[in-house]
Amino acid sequence: MDIYKKIQALEKELFNLKSIILMRSAIFKTPKKVSLKGSLKGIKVHEQDIEKAKKSLFRTGG
Repeated sequence: MDIYKKIQALEKELFNLKSIILMRSAIFKTPKKVSLKGSLKGIKVHEQDIEKAKKSLFRTGG
C-alpha cells in the first residue's frame, strides 16, 4: 500500500509539472506572422487607396 501512495503522489506531481510547462509555453509563444505577399495578384494598389484605407481605419468618432 505504501508504494501505491508514492505512485499516486508522483503521478500528481507529474501532472502539475506538465500543467506548468503547458501554461508557460502558451504564455511565451509568439504569434506567427501572416504574409499577405501574393494574395492580391494582378491588383494594383495606388497611394490614393492606401490613404483612403488609413482614413477609414483611423477614423475618430469626433
